[in-house]
Order: sequence, then C-alpha cells, then structure tokens
Amino acid sequence: MFAKPCEMSLRIKKLQALFDGRMDPNHPDWPDLVHEYKNRMAGYHGEKSVDFYLSMLPEADYQIYHDIRLLYGKYYFQIDILLLCAMFGLALEVKNRSGEIHFKRELNQAFLRKNGQEERIKNPVLQAKLQARKLNGWLQEHHFPNVPIHYLFVNSNEKTLITAEHGNEEILRNVCNSEFLIEKIEQIKEFQKIEKLSSKDLKKVNKLLLSKHTPDNPDILKQFHLSPKEIPTGVKCPDCRFLPMIYHSGTWWCPKCNAKSKTAHIPAINDYFLLIKPTITNSELREFLQIDSIRVASHLLTTADFPHSGTFKDRVYHHPVLQ
Repeated sequence: MFAKPCEMSLRIKKLQALFDGRMDPNHPDWPDLVHEYKNRMAGYHGEKSVDFYLSMLPEADYQIYHDIRLLYGKYYFQIDILLLCAMFGLALEVKNRSGEIHFKRELNQAFLRKNGQEERIKNPVLQAKLQARKLNGWLQEHHFPNVPIHYLFVNSNEKTLITAEHGNEEILRNVCNSEFLIEKIEQIKEFQKIEKLSSKDLKKVNKLLLSKHTPDNPDILKQFHLSPKEIPTGVKCPDCRFLPMIYHSGTWWCPKCNAKSKTAHIPAINDYFLLIKPTITNSELREFLQIDSIRVASHLLTTADFPHSGTFKDRVYHHPVLQ
C-alpha cells in the first residue's frame, strides 16, 4: 500500500541540523530559519498523522506515495500525498496549522486567522488542484491511459477551524478534516467505478513514479546567507547539546555535564554531509570534529562504514544517500 512511506525530507534534515546547534542564534537569518523549520516539521507530523486513516484503506486497492516530486516541463512539482488506484488518482495537500483557515470569494484567497491577527496564505485547495493538473499532464506525457485525478485539501490539525465566506461554500467540496478523509475517498470511489488503469499499468506507473522522483536538495547555507566557515564545528553532547565534546581513549566526554558517548561523532559527520558537502576526507573530518590524530579519524570513518573511494592516503568518504 505505502509505495513511498512518509519520511523526513532532505530539506527538513538540513534545517534541523542548523537549528540544532549548527547556526548562531544571533545570526540575522535565525528567525527565518526557526519559522521555516517549525512550519515544515508541523507539516511532516501532519502527513504522518494522516497515515493513521490511510492505513484503513484496503491494501490491495491503493498505492500511496508521500512527498513525491516530479519534473514536468521545465519545472518540478510536489504532491504531499498521492493515492493511486485503477479508477482514479487523488492528490492531497496536507496542512497542519492551528487557528482558522478562511476562504474568501475575492480572488479565491485564503487567510489564516490566529491570535487576533490575519495573514494571507497560499490557497491549499488551489495548490492541490494545480498539482493534480500537473500530475495528469505528467501521466499523459509518459503515455499512460487518461485517468481522473481528483484533489483535496486535508486539514490534519484538530484545533483548526475551516470556514468559507458566504457565496464561496463550493470550495469546501474539496476540503476535509483528516478524520473524514476515508469517507471522502469512498465518495470518489462510488463516483469513479470504471477501471482506467490495468494492473500492468499500475505496476508501470509505480516503477516510473519511484524512479523519476527527485528529492528537493536545497543549498541551505546559501538560503540563509551562511558560509561553511560560519558553521560551528565539534561534536555535540547528546545530553546537554554542548559543543564541543572532547575525545579521549575511544570515548567522547562532555566538559559541561560529564556525559560520555562512543558514537556522538556520527550525528556530527551527518551534519557535515548535510551542510558542507556530501564527501569528507580524513583531514576535513579532523577539522570538523576538532581532533588531531590521523589514526583516530581513520578509525572513526572506517567504523562508521561510509562508502569510500580512492587509496588510503587519498581516500574520500561519501554519504550513502547524498553522494
């Protein structure tokens, strides 16, 4: 059923690395980082929560894809959750924001009302509609039979109120709270009873979707006007988050809380891969972890079992995903 499960995106992992100790809170772009990180984490948890309801669907009938990103024409488009079956497809735009989301008639605008303030946000129904249209074009571009692609904005936050201005109630036909999602899918299924995709077509679509999916891999340092030299180096304490821990006799020691760890360097190396570049050498590792010994650095990289290339002297280690 879950052909592409819900996983934390590469963008969120990079934001998390900066948020969790690799960016100075006094940096002028820090508020922007915090805002984006919290919003994207909320979205991620919102998508995860929708899985509870989607898991109630018959496994044999549906293929479900989280965060699928495809090239159509010159540009990429991304769908939060895509459901595909023999009769239809369904593009879901999932939001997990507290407050009130209000749809106005004028220009089909959407507003978020919270704590006495109102701000315009992207209309999630129109977002879902656009992604459905692009998916339809993408499928035709790859010579698949014409299949109806429906769309929904799914609110996953139980504290959020959805309202529409008088005369704009029609838009609510493509809106539902997560607890009503299964009923919405069943309604579409009752309406779309003719099979458009054979089992062979579904297998081909599944293979193509997974092979053509291209994760968003942003230059996060450029986005927040950072240089690699501004990234704090060292190994973070897993208990108190202090930087840097000290390496001695095979163990990392925190001078602030006295915590000890043998594996605290692994998250630090992953931070390097995410923020600096997807490869690392012995000398680059020593500089980032703040250690002096070539032998110790070699031992840490070898035991971490990262893919590598080159001879011992010129060996380069690669991130298994980012390479």
